[in-house]
Amino acid sequence: MEPIHVPRPPAEAFNKNRRVSDLIRAQVNHFKHLEQKLSPEQRRNIPQDGVTTEGEAAGYIGAMTAALIARPVTSAAAGPQAIPGPRLVASRRRIPPEPAEGIAIAAVADPKVASSAPPIAGGAPAAKKKGVDSKSSPRSGVKSRNSPPKGKK
Repeated sequence: MEPIHVPRPPAEAFNKNRRVSDLIRAQVNHFKHLEQKLSPEQRRNIPQDGVTTEGEAAGYIGAMTAALIARPVTSAAAGPQAIPGPRLVASRRRIPPEPAEGIAIAAVADPKVASSAPPIAGGAPAAKKKGVDSKSSPRSGVKSRNSPPKGKK
């Protein structure tokens, strides 16, 4: 497979003195929310200054990421609940209600229920009727759609 050439970003793509965009501001706000849940020891390594430029945002996001990665994970907090917050609650599986006695449906395999069903228009198939031989039925010479034609392989 041919490698895909990805051009380098232009030098002006990152400017430490540029004001933060709305996207970066939203990310900083999410980290501020997580910062409130950290212990005071963990919060000491995180810059507490206001974030107004891209350089300050990069420093704050880097420090928060390092604090979250270095945070010990206990067995009770393992998995999706590693950061304290709202707990996920598994929904209960609904158990379908049991069918009431005496209800007959078309796909019933019980012969007692099937025999009490009203007869189908047209009667039974020709091979099942009394006095009709299955070899003499009008469909005996018709090939099945699934059978291969004779003589050809």
